Amino acid sequence: MSARRICIQSSYIAPGVLLNLSMEDRKYLFNVMRCSHGDLISVTDGRGKSFKAKIINKATIEIIHEEELFTEDDFSIVLCQGILKGEKMETVIQKATELGVKKIVPFISERCVIRHTTKLERWKKIAKEATEQSGRSIIPEISDVINFSDLIKHIDNGIIFWEKERLPLMQTINKINHKNSLFLLIGPEGGFSSEEVKQASEKGLKVASLGKRTLRAETASIVSVGIVSFLMQNYDIIKK
Repeated sequence: MSARRICIQSSYIAPGVLLNLSMEDRKYLFNVMRCSHGDLISVTDGRGKSFKAKIINKATIEIIHEEELFTEDDFSIVLCQGILKGEKMETVIQKATELGVKKIVPFISERCVIRHTTKLERWKKIAKEATEQSGRSIIPEISDVINFSDLIKHIDNGIIFWEKERLPLMQTINKINHKNSLFLLIGPEGGFSSEEVKQASEKGLKVASLGKRTLRAETASIVSVGIVSFLMQNYDIIKK
C-alpha cells in the first residue's frame, strides 16, 4: 500500500513554510490517498530530504519538521536503457525507480525500433509517482535521449549486459568501482550488436551475462538493477 507521501520539487522547503499544492498533487492526496484536512503526510523535495507536513486545506500544506528516511542506498546506480516500444519503457522507469536507481538514461542504439520520443515529460511523471509510492526521498533524473556512441564516451565505470556473454555477473561485480556511480547498459528489444559490445568493451565497460536464458529487454532491466543493487548492498559480506 502506498504511503501518504508526495514529492514537491520546491527550491525552499523548511519547517513553518506553507506550500501550495498543484492540481495533480491535490488529486493524488484527496482522490487517491483519501486524505482529509488536518491529516499528516510526508513530503520529499525529490533531492534527498523528507519532511512531515499537515494538510491545512484543499490547496495548502504546512511543513512541520524534517524527518529522517533510510530508503536511499549509499551507492549510485544509473540505468542506461535502449528505448523500448509502447508501455515497456514506462514499466522499466517505474520499476527501476522502485529499486533505487538515481538516474535513467534513454538511448538510441543500432537495433532500436523507436528512434525518437516525445515522452520525456511522461517518463518524469512516472518516476515521480513511483518515488512517492515506494517511499523514496530522491526522484531519479531522466536525462535527454542520447546516441549509444556518445553515451559510452562518458562512462568510466559500467557494465553492458549481452546475452552472448558467458562471464557471470558475480565475477564482473568484483571488477567495478563501488565508490563511483555504476552505469548499467541494457539494449532495446533486439539487444546489442556485437560491434556495439566491442565498442563498449574498448571504452572500458565490463561485459556480463544475466544467465543462461534470453530475457526480454524490460525483464533484463529490472533483473539487472535488482541483482546489482543486492550485490552492492551486501558486497562486504559477499566478498568474504
